[in-house]
Amino acid sequence: MKLHTIHVSVLSLAILASAIPLHAQQRQTILGRREAEKKQAAKKEPPKDTVVAAVPTKTGTAEITGLLVDSLHGTYLRHAEVVIEGAQQSAISDSVGRFKISGLKPGTYQVGVFHPVLDSLGLSLATKKFYVGADSSSFVMLSVPSSTTIIKTWCPPLGPRAQGTSAVIGRVTDPESMLPVKGAEVSIAWSQVEVSKEVGVRRTPRLLRDSTTAQGDYRICGLPSDMKATLQARMGAAVTAEVPIELGTDDTELFLRNLLLSRVDSGAKTGSAAVSGTVILEGSPSNAGSRVELVGTNIVALTNDKGQFTMRNLPSGSHVLLARHLGFGAETVPVDLSSHEPKQVSVKLPKFVATIEPVVVTAKRAASLDKVGFTTRQKSGAGFYLGPEQIERLAPNYLTDILRTVPGLQVSYGSQGEEVTSTRGVTSLSGAPPCVQYYVDDSPWQSLMPGDVNQFVNGREVVGIEVYNGPGTPPQYTRGGQGDCTTIVVWTKFKIRS
Repeated sequence: MKLHTIHVSVLSLAILASAIPLHAQQRQTILGRREAEKKQAAKKEPPKDTVVAAVPTKTGTAEITGLLVDSLHGTYLRHAEVVIEGAQQSAISDSVGRFKISGLKPGTYQVGVFHPVLDSLGLSLATKKFYVGADSSSFVMLSVPSSTTIIKTWCPPLGPRAQGTSAVIGRVTDPESMLPVKGAEVSIAWSQVEVSKEVGVRRTPRLLRDSTTAQGDYRICGLPSDMKATLQARMGAAVTAEVPIELGTDDTELFLRNLLLSRVDSGAKTGSAAVSGTVILEGSPSNAGSRVELVGTNIVALTNDKGQFTMRNLPSGSHVLLARHLGFGAETVPVDLSSHEPKQVSVKLPKFVATIEPVVVTAKRAASLDKVGFTTRQKSGAGFYLGPEQIERLAPNYLTDILRTVPGLQVSYGSQGEEVTSTRGVTSLSGAPPCVQYYVDDSPWQSLMPGDVNQFVNGREVVGIEVYNGPGTPPQYTRGGQGDCTTIVVWTKFKIRS
């Protein structure tokens, strides 16, 4: 990859003019006139607003200034580390990509640049070696290549089955050793939706894969732009969360995403990592009481009055945090966890606004329910099901408004809210009434206190319900040692997007 470097040195310039012969009398007249002008100027005081330029002091040293451009994102490369090889000096670029290093002795130097964007690409920026003299200033300009250039460099020629010219590029590393993970499978999954009079609404699932190199690099090319997808890395029993990504609307988009894949079995639910952050509720005077969970685990935290939360003893790797609050839309935020340093995140939950939705949206949601297996399980005859149209007719404000219509479930008032219990099904091995467990958007729901599910799942967000009793429960919704529970699977608009 060729990088263009510009050097500008400030040097003294001698301006030579042609000599014009003068007669002795003319010469004397001109000299006399100049002498008179000098005496006259000396008598006059300079105006008060006159700025007298200071003559630069010669120090015998040199300086290097420069500009860093991020062509990939169409902006400046901010907060990059600039290192001067040969001088053991460094600087950090400012908000407009500028840097300056002074006090250099005359000699030969090389400028190198380090930045997370470059790390994601596996690239480094550096000039060729160049000489700076005493009392001189050199200017360099370095640029991160554009997305088109990077894709052409990294991706092979596109075949006839390519969906577009965009790409997702990154690196997979171990969260504890920070060493690259070789041979991991990285996959990207998305749904291609087609709406027409001929076929109605057709949702086609797409999946592309790549394996990481010895340096942990992966590249998934030939992708369409303007899409939402999930990215996941897997190696043996180790697997990351499905990290949500979104490509922009330009014809050619490049998305950079590094992943942390722990070599520990992904079934591990605890570790030494930590994360803290803030959940902001749009338009609310208080930010207290939001529920934050690490998807795929039973680790849950509630925010304080300032919306702050902290979660400790978390497993390392690339995960997803899910934040919910009654009356607000649910949001996720990817988080890369490691024991080396705690992470900080910020989540803003938008105010939930119920809308009257056209038939095409209902059709899209039905297609999304097909994707998660809802329709297939419904056809099996095991369990009880409520789909989007049935739930919309109920116009529920709370989840329990839906569950009280399900045979075998009983909703009663408790000290912490409306509690859901089972009136039939398998009696537990201990002789107690059968327990009730939840899965919300395919993730286990850990109740903090009886009746609290209504505080975090808005009935108007629910688009699908599945209820199973004991042995009829599908294996993916059976937790260890709780096969005799009544299981309620809830699908919301957060997961089943239009």
